[in-house]
Amino acid sequence: MIIGDNFFKIAIQLEFMIPYYSSPSGMFNFIIDEKIIPGESVTIDLYVTISFLKDSINDESIQNIPDIGNIKLNELDFSEGAPDGVIWLDTGATEISGRGYWFYLGFNGNEERLIFTVDAGENYQECRYPRGTIKKLIDSLPNVNELEIIQRNEMIMLTDLKK
Repeated sequence: MIIGDNFFKIAIQLEFMIPYYSSPSGMFNFIIDEKIIPGESVTIDLYVTISFLKDSINDESIQNIPDIGNIKLNELDFSEGAPDGVIWLDTGATEISGRGYWFYLGFNGNEERLIFTVDAGENYQECRYPRGTIKKLIDSLPNVNELEIIQRNEMIMLTDLKK
């Protein structure tokens, strides 16, 4: 299942694949500029990942965060976690953050800056979107109790929303 209105720019891939673990598990990836990140591990706890992401970007945290403006990426200090004016998009999943995939969100007026690293902070990248894009995307994630696996045949299964 792909969530997002422009999967060429920013979206989330969510696949519910393992219902019989203690918590529903499957694949979770960001799609950023047509790249799948992290693009590894299929046994991510979807309940934890979705819950943590939604909690990390609630209305209160966004309203109270100051803009970081156009400060250059290399001038932001991530050595102690998210710098002032930046929200850590916590996935709660060691399969993601424990492997060095970290995601942050900052604001510059009417745009937001998705800042991320795929190498545990050695290098940071960013993409800019209209303000509200990432919150809308994360808010669009279904709760895991709304997901179902549709087995088309022994080789094809799909993730869908329960009716």
